[in-house]
Amino acid sequence: MTLRRSPVTATAALLTVLLVAGCSAANDSEPENQPSPTGDAATAVADPVSGTYTGTQTIELGAPPEDATHIRVDIKCLTTGTLVLEGGEEAVCELGDGASAIVFSGPLSPEQDSFTVTAEDPKINYELTVVYTNGESIQ
Repeated sequence: MTLRRSPVTATAALLTVLLVAGCSAANDSEPENQPSPTGDAATAVADPVSGTYTGTQTIELGAPPEDATHIRVDIKCLTTGTLVLEGGEEAVCELGDGASAIVFSGPLSPEQDSFTVTAEDPKINYELTVVYTNGESIQ
């Protein structure tokens, strides 16, 4: 004896599987602000400052909001080279054409309203987004 499913039953079963799988995949996406290792979620507390830059730059951020505790910096390297971030962290861009993405998060210094990126090669190109946050936000 062979069991055969009607085309309607098979189609309904397939749609159910796809719907459940799609809902599971949609729920697996990562939220924009993930919890830090301490369990607290860092949130942007000001509008980000973004741009494409060449060489050494000081990015003016404006006065920090009262609840700002950290600065998050996202770098997308467009050419190879080394950038030294304010505070001494080095960002090494090994590949150009947007292949290197670097994220840095550090505590906000008292009265800090800018962020300096020093380029070892004055011709290095990179995209940079800097934002005040209310906690460390390395993802």
